[in-house]
Amino acid sequence: MQPGPRCLPAARLAAFAAALGLGRASAVVADTVVLKSGRAIEAEGAWYESSEVRYQKDGAVYVLPRDMVDRIESPTGEAGLDPDILRSRERLAAKDPGEALRHARLALFRDPRSVPALQALAAAQLALGDPNRASESATQALRLDEANPRSRALLDEALTALGQREQGASDAQFRIRYEGSVNQPIGMAVLKILTEAHAEYATRLGFRPEQSVTVVLQTGASFRDTTRAPDWADGWNDGTIQVPVLGLDAPNPRLVRILRHELAHSFVASRTGNNCPVWLHEGVAQWLEGGEPDRDDALLAPLARAGRLPSLLTLEGPFRGLSEAQATNAYATSLAAVAHILRLRGEAGLLRLLAALSDRLPSDDALPVALGLSYSELQKGLADHLRTADAKPATARVSAAR
Repeated sequence: MQPGPRCLPAARLAAFAAALGLGRASAVVADTVVLKSGRAIEAEGAWYESSEVRYQKDGAVYVLPRDMVDRIESPTGEAGLDPDILRSRERLAAKDPGEALRHARLALFRDPRSVPALQALAAAQLALGDPNRASESATQALRLDEANPRSRALLDEALTALGQREQGASDAQFRIRYEGSVNQPIGMAVLKILTEAHAEYATRLGFRPEQSVTVVLQTGASFRDTTRAPDWADGWNDGTIQVPVLGLDAPNPRLVRILRHELAHSFVASRTGNNCPVWLHEGVAQWLEGGEPDRDDALLAPLARAGRLPSLLTLEGPFRGLSEAQATNAYATSLAAVAHILRLRGEAGLLRLLAALSDRLPSDDALPVALGLSYSELQKGLADHLRTADAKPATARVSAAR
């Protein structure tokens, strides 16, 4: 026998209804939830939310497993849409793009893969005069449904609004400079690596740096002298990527990894500005450079079991003052934390976190907003995972600090 619908607890229902603007007086449009058994439930409103179907009836919100439901029927033709998407459209039509943006974000928080929510977000961002973010939202929607004409139209509108700025950004993604003698072959090879990585990151993340990225290839002068980087750093990115290439005739795997890592920092910085904790910066950069996200778990397992795992709160600031041993643990913990976020919330969760930071939320507020986790919960979950992590050969590495 299949379970019947469950009603949200009273306290949770009150908060939920307040957030959505639902109430007894709001029952205007009737939706019908048709179950696979053939039974039909008349409701004041019904919508899909992740693996559930929710419907409002008589002042309460009920929850059904999605696999019990055949379809939602609506006289408006907008069956199953999150109420906040509808409210976003209403507020946009009423020339209130700020409220439209808020409702779109609420809907997107509940279902990060909702194409209609991303479309509502893009439309609100366009109305607010932010075509850069509108293009990012429309691009994410197209990644989920490549043939959707509404998403394509929103992207075209955003790119048109960007005009020459968009064309200029694509024409000059990188500016390559040489510190020392000019080495044209290595410079061209580096440009090819960076261009390919730039396209990959833009597709995966849904955004890209607006400005050209300057890359300095250290072919002569000492990398340490010009950057003041710690002895353990392979590369540097303080807004300008600086990489030692002295003695190289062609890129090797180490140089490819360094270039990908440092370019990832440029992407994160373009999204979050100076409002990103270093552990997240470094974790995302190591994730994007390639390899298994959990590759350093074995290194951290003994520390987790001994209760000596570095605290993420202590890793919010720059790593440059750390010893090589401390830096190795700091980088490994940063990558492990990002891998844990990916395990729990997927890439969509990680992108929500970067978006929350781009809205200038402090990290201790951005985590619960984007992931539903506090700092302490993230730290505890990470430590619990690492204590029982399978022993794998750790990949020896020390990456560039910020």
